[in-house]
Order: sequence, then structure tokens, then C-alpha cells
Amino acid sequence: MPTQWGMESNGGKPRAVLLLSLILLVWNAYATARHVASVGHLPPMDRPAGSPVLPSAEGSETALLSAESPRSGPLTIRQKYLLGKRVDINKAPLMEISELPGISDGIAAAVVEERDRLGRFRSAEDLLGVKGIKEKRLRKILPFLAKMPNN
Repeated sequence: MPTQWGMESNGGKPRAVLLLSLILLVWNAYATARHVASVGHLPPMDRPAGSPVLPSAEGSETALLSAESPRSGPLTIRQKYLLGKRVDINKAPLMEISELPGISDGIAAAVVEERDRLGRFRSAEDLLGVKGIKEKRLRKILPFLAKMPNN
């Protein structure tokens, strides 16, 4: 049955979907253009204007791992993990251990205390002797830990 605009009642649905798709397309194009414009015009912070960017051959991995995130400052332990960095539990300071997932400052202090008592951890299972670390927490931090030499 025709309506006052001359279309049938079920013919309006495809037009509404088409209109919504067009609105989303325009919105995404605008957001993309805005992002490109804001990123493309940022002045370099660490080099004079017009100087080329040359990759450094030596220490490029450490430079990458110690880099800062442009949005939030220093990289989190999870971001470093994604870049390939692992925490050496036998050498890591208290603050680095406390950044591990599920490890509070108190547990990190207990890890350092147990490490000092033992000399070093020989395997991941040695961490089960630390007060506050059980199987579940050990499984949670295990991907973030560097391999330990087994003696």
C-alpha cells in the first residue's frame, strides 16, 4: 500500500540502511582525514627540521625496547613483552618485578628477599617458595620471565 511519499512500507528499510551506510562512510572519512592531518604535522622533537632520519646499526634493539610510547610516556611491561623483552627475575630491581601482572609491591619485595636468601632462582618453580606466589600467579607471570639457567 503506497504511503504519502509514494513508496511502499517495506521499501523504506533499504533506503534507511543506505543512508546509515553513507553517514558512517562520511564519518570514517572525516575521522581518518583528521587523524592523518594531526599526525602528519607534528614537529620532530629530537632533531633539527629538515635533517634525515638515519637508523642506528648498533643498539637498535635496546633503543627500541627502551623507547617511549608517544601517547603515554614510558612503555609498560606488557608493551615491552610484546616487543620481545623478558624480565630476568634474578637481576631485576623491585620496581620492575612489581610491574609484572598480578605482582604487588609486597609480593615483589618478598621475591627480592627470597632471591637474596637463595642467591638466585634456578627454576620458575623456585618462585613457589615466595609468600604470595601460587601456581595460578606463577602461570600468569611465566610468559614475562626470561629463561633461567638450570644448574
